[in-house]
Amino acid sequence: MVNIWRRTALSLAITGGLFGLRFVPWEKPVSTIRLSRPLMGTLWTIEVLDDARPAAARAAIDQAYTELNRIDQLMSEWKPESPISQVNAAAGRHPVEVPAELRELIERSIRYSRITEGAFDITWRGMGSIWKFDDKFQPPTKQAVETARRNVDYRAIQIDDNRIFLPKSTMSIGLGGIAKGYAVDRAAAVLAQAGFPNTMVDGGGDVRVSGTRYGQSWRLGIQHPRREHGQLLAAVQPRNQSLVTSGDYERFRIVNNVRYHHIIDVRTGWPATAATSVSVLAPTAEQGVVLAKGIFILGPEKGLALARAEGVEALLVDPNDRLFTTAGFQKALEFPRQEDN
Repeated sequence: MVNIWRRTALSLAITGGLFGLRFVPWEKPVSTIRLSRPLMGTLWTIEVLDDARPAAARAAIDQAYTELNRIDQLMSEWKPESPISQVNAAAGRHPVEVPAELRELIERSIRYSRITEGAFDITWRGMGSIWKFDDKFQPPTKQAVETARRNVDYRAIQIDDNRIFLPKSTMSIGLGGIAKGYAVDRAAAVLAQAGFPNTMVDGGGDVRVSGTRYGQSWRLGIQHPRREHGQLLAAVQPRNQSLVTSGDYERFRIVNNVRYHHIIDVRTGWPATAATSVSVLAPTAEQGVVLAKGIFILGPEKGLALARAEGVEALLVDPNDRLFTTAGFQKALEFPRQEDN
């Protein structure tokens, strides 16, 4: 059964002053190491409870950032020398041999495309150039959208061992919708392998926590989709999970009272309209980033059915400010006490 709270629930706020997904700090004097660095077009933050081993904790964080850089070099379509850029450059001409790690990610991406009915599709980049949310933004024409949309079809990707081929020269793969989640998971794994069980990895709002923070569950805030940055809708306390939110407030422009945002339903070529925000609690950040976008596009009924089928918990806010949740997410939500009007 889909659970719904109406607009009154959206008037609730939690103090903490977070932007997007951030931890709500606990006021306890313990030893932690927290380092932030820009990477993959966003700001990353890694926090480690150092277990009285500050030098080892800093070294582990450095190793995690080294791993993030490695993944960026492997999977960024913005780096001409990366294997995925070489696949794109050879589109319509010949297949390209790639590392097995990248081939496996592409194979998982194709599976995600199937289960989201094409809402998630790494070939989105074939039409990406018509949506640029800069200061000169203008909505594309219907004809431009229809033309660009023909370049998008995950089913056309050909895989032979580790060789990847895009059969049309106008096709292109963009891994931004999955690689960052994968990178969060890899950074968390590096920290665990270094012997630090209590950590947080935040890749621009895609968060994965392990263990506890000062002996208590990590507490993460969910940005209210229609309020100022830092004003929260609710909070949750995951343990050994990721929390990812996709919202239409992250990158958008309003033209003639129409909100155009960056979450594009590639099946239509236009911004998705079934939600304003979707948050997903998942075992991995990779699942979280992919399914948050897929559920956002699919909407409450199909989206929450997908969440249940994949074993994740989801919270969706629709354009009428109604909240839809899976049962597990409903139990996890923390709201300030307030009588429903």
